[in-house]
Amino acid sequence: MIDVRQLQVFLAVWKEKSFSKAAKIVFLTQPTVSGHIKALEDTLGIRLFDRAGRRIYPTKAGEILYPYAKEILNLVKQAQDEIEVFKGADTGQVYLGGSNIPGQYILPTLLGEFKREKPLIEVSLRIGDSQSISEMLLQREIDLGMVGAELPMEHLKFEPCFEDKLVFISSKERALFKNQFIDPKELVNIPFIFREKGSGTRLAIEDALKRQFGLDSSALKVVAEMGSTEAVKQAVKAGVGYAIVSERAVRDEIAYGVLKQYSIKGVELKRKFYLAWDGRRTMSPTCKALKEFILAKVQEKENN
Repeated sequence: MIDVRQLQVFLAVWKEKSFSKAAKIVFLTQPTVSGHIKALEDTLGIRLFDRAGRRIYPTKAGEILYPYAKEILNLVKQAQDEIEVFKGADTGQVYLGGSNIPGQYILPTLLGEFKREKPLIEVSLRIGDSQSISEMLLQREIDLGMVGAELPMEHLKFEPCFEDKLVFISSKERALFKNQFIDPKELVNIPFIFREKGSGTRLAIEDALKRQFGLDSSALKVVAEMGSTEAVKQAVKAGVGYAIVSERAVRDEIAYGVLKQYSIKGVELKRKFYLAWDGRRTMSPTCKALKEFILAKVQEKENN
């Protein structure tokens, strides 16, 4: 097999037309240079240089090999240079995924702050539900994700980050309740709008209802399923039904009175967001820098 050192010696001999002069350039002894050339010729099965006294002349095979040897060594140098840059974590690209709420309401702000610190790192953000983002990680379409559910998928690693409050909402026109609190028993009589299966928001709601009220989601009157939180909000505004959504997603609508917010008696609905990654992959320095930046922001928020 041809190795890089043999090609370096070959190019030195080509340039100097002398084994002894080439030996000085590559910091080897003349016999070692001769040995490298012989090994290369044996590997290729053909002579690369003709010897005429003290002068060395490339054969036709040597002329064919020359441009390839130069290109190979140039590529090796480029690869080494890029690896050195890569190790520095100051430039490169990270493919990030966010489930609906983190992707729309958390990550854009964080990425703006991150770019101010690391302006040469490019970040591409893809948004989907927690299921699809987790699948993208396993398919190596993205490097890092932030999701609303810790899904039981082999090889995925999760680390809790931000906390999310869930709130019950209705349109202003369809406000059923006289006060801010809803009796859990009333939930089975309410027309619900849910996110699609695979949504972290939906999984969190189903888990909370089951765990805290012993209420299975199949007992609810689900009148519609929507593929995004924005679609859920629009359906609630249109009077299709009621929903439980992330408080982050409806702050403006509640502040302006477009939607009404309620609490369910006896419980505060909360869930965690998680950073997720494929544990089989070596995380790049740029990806690690983004992960550490996000976790530092989580710690900063907790300390405040």
